[in-house]
Amino acid sequence: MSEWDKDKQNPNEEPKNLEPEAVETDKPVETDKPSDGDALPLVTSEEEEAATAPNPGAAPQSKLGTVFPWAVAVIAVAALAFVLIRGTGDSGMNETVGKMDGVTITKADYYEAMIKQMGSEAAISNLDTVMTLKLLDLEADKAGAVISDADIDAEVSEIKKSYPSEEVFEQSIAQQGMTLETIREQVRTQLKLRKIFDPKINPKEDDLKSFFEENKASFSKEEEVRASHILVEKKEDAEAILKQLKEGADFAKLASEKSTDTGSAAKGGDLDWFGRGVMNEPFETAAFKLKKGEISGVVESPNGFHIILVTDKIEAFSPAYDDVKQQVRNRYIDQNSQALISDWLTKVKEERHYDNLLDKISPDSATASPAASASASAKQ
Repeated sequence: MSEWDKDKQNPNEEPKNLEPEAVETDKPVETDKPSDGDALPLVTSEEEEAATAPNPGAAPQSKLGTVFPWAVAVIAVAALAFVLIRGTGDSGMNETVGKMDGVTITKADYYEAMIKQMGSEAAISNLDTVMTLKLLDLEADKAGAVISDADIDAEVSEIKKSYPSEEVFEQSIAQQGMTLETIREQVRTQLKLRKIFDPKINPKEDDLKSFFEENKASFSKEEEVRASHILVEKKEDAEAILKQLKEGADFAKLASEKSTDTGSAAKGGDLDWFGRGVMNEPFETAAFKLKKGEISGVVESPNGFHIILVTDKIEAFSPAYDDVKQQVRNRYIDQNSQALISDWLTKVKEERHYDNLLDKISPDSATASPAASASASAKQ
């Protein structure tokens, strides 16, 4: 919400009832001057903002939770311990990782400090993650599940398609402290699980078609636009700005100078991507009528008077089953493997004689055995 809106609106009052159709005093003006920035929703009250829109200026909400199923949460890519232990034996733990005058810090020193800081329970849990990943590697090899870089590239491309742009995808993963490399590691894990469980589940064609019909919306794409706007309090001010735009003035420059929506003004008026049901009704109606590169006339909403520029647009589409058959199968396997994972892990742990040795060490002595834990992970 703009600073102007905060000053003028009483959050305890309902906004005045306006007609849903936008009030446009001029025909759209074509432009080819898009701008970049974070999303800032336009809302008619603070109550509506909380119910229907993200926080002003917040990075786009992540969709990774819907892309990656349970497996990434249960068998996540291990953090520090995995980096320290992977590919090293006892001698590797003596590798120097830091030094200063007269003092060297080895991996073993760092490991012990890390264990002490996280506590024995967290250390046991983290080692379980490392060992479970190793267990997954062994079972994937046993099943002949070979994952190539091309396989990972293809899956990452599918994930990116669930975002309106590469930029929004990158903002989303950065918001969670992730990188493209950690995403790729999670994809590698997911693909191994998928190849392990696919022959166990072995869905029939009718199962996949039914699954597609039940989840058709998730394979479809809603219409979205990316827009910038200039918001002012008075209609005559908006008309004057529109006149300047028709005469060739730069939209982003005018937005930064004149818009009372200070959040988007700092980004040349950019509001980023949004779908239907996010903005207030008059603004939404006007924005979705525009083509890419067009500027609206003056649009009145409960927030004031807007001039809207649509900088990009994604049309809605709903694919046929045959167009997304492989994606349907992948999603079906991912979701239906959830019911099998617990029993499967128990079974393969018994078969592999899985034994987390940190679980048998007292909290006081846990920090003294980095080599033991590394050995345990290597043997499993």
